[in-house]
Amino acid sequence: MSSLIKLKDINKYYKVGKEKFHVLKSLNINIEEGDFVMIMGKSGSGKTTLMRMINRMLDPTSGELTIDGKNVKDFNEVELRRKIGYVIQQIGLMPHMTIYENITMVPKLLKWSNEKRREVAEKLIKMVELPESFLDRYPSELSGGQQQRIGVIRALAADQDIVLMDEPFGALDPLTRESLQSVVKNLQKKMGKTFVFVTHDMDEAIKLADKIAIMDKGELVQFDTVENILLNPANDFVKNMIGEERLSEAQFDMNTVESIMLKNPIKININSNLRTAINMMHNNRVDTLFVVDDNEVLLGALDAFALRNVDYKLGVSISDRIKRADAIPVDTKIKAALYYINDLQHRNLPVIDDEGRLVGLITRAAMVDCLYHNFWSDYEPEDSGVVVTDGYVAEDNDEVR
Repeated sequence: MSSLIKLKDINKYYKVGKEKFHVLKSLNINIEEGDFVMIMGKSGSGKTTLMRMINRMLDPTSGELTIDGKNVKDFNEVELRRKIGYVIQQIGLMPHMTIYENITMVPKLLKWSNEKRREVAEKLIKMVELPESFLDRYPSELSGGQQQRIGVIRALAADQDIVLMDEPFGALDPLTRESLQSVVKNLQKKMGKTFVFVTHDMDEAIKLADKIAIMDKGELVQFDTVENILLNPANDFVKNMIGEERLSEAQFDMNTVESIMLKNPIKININSNLRTAINMMHNNRVDTLFVVDDNEVLLGALDAFALRNVDYKLGVSISDRIKRADAIPVDTKIKAALYYINDLQHRNLPVIDDEGRLVGLITRAAMVDCLYHNFWSDYEPEDSGVVVTDGYVAEDNDEVR
């Protein structure tokens, strides 16, 4: 993907009387085409100032902001804003216009034909799960959530490549907000547009973003994928924004099995005989051997209990005794592996790389250790006043012998 929006050494100063405020401090951000980027920070961090520079509602004091390689200062301001969708918390629908007229405001200014405007309006209103009959209604006849859906599709009606959203769902109730978040993410995926979205809600950012830019006092603290920010927060400020609970869940939800698997599991070559296999099981105190070919590709497994009636002294090949072994890729998330171990009752799971080679093993014990370290390690049981000794339960006032 190419860099669609690029901010290079952006600074912004405001003067209030004799005082000079440094609102944005040497920002460098590259936003690629098709990205969903969330800008996060506390009040006064500069996140809205940054976003408003993209459509030239504000100009930087110094530095360069380009869109598709062209400096925004070289665009006609009005034409630029018609190329960029904009959604705000206040929605901004024109009360005297129908929903159809609101949606097609920019296409009409661009002199699109009536047929094309109607086609776009009908297509978009279906995409946000509202009936076509709403096109003839006025904003006052719609709920707040429905009006905000119209605000979102109005920002897409002229087929803009970039959509800016400034805390658009902040005033909505939690259920409506969650529903609209899903609508926006689906729209962005289907249409392949570049979204820049300002929020102060970390849960919203995690749900929607491909990348998150975290700002503090005008500085960019961290700009990275959601996964990298959750797993590798840059400093204590980012950790505090994420929160301890989310950090613990992230380690469990986003880490892959590679981080907890046992490396170099006990295995045997397909050309070996049963006698060798039985000896390996005995010496390593395992009841399962994974069978691989000369390239370490996993072929299956041998089960000790299935071999108890076989005369291994004959040196029989193991090729006709192996059974299927369900395996998981090395990039499988730990949370998914838990489903296999717990819900599907696998005792263990071999781990394979992209070439099908055996590289590790996930055991139930490893999974329990992972759960403990992520969720229970800080747990301290309350003092119940009960002491357990040698199977005898004693109260505090009992003499323990």
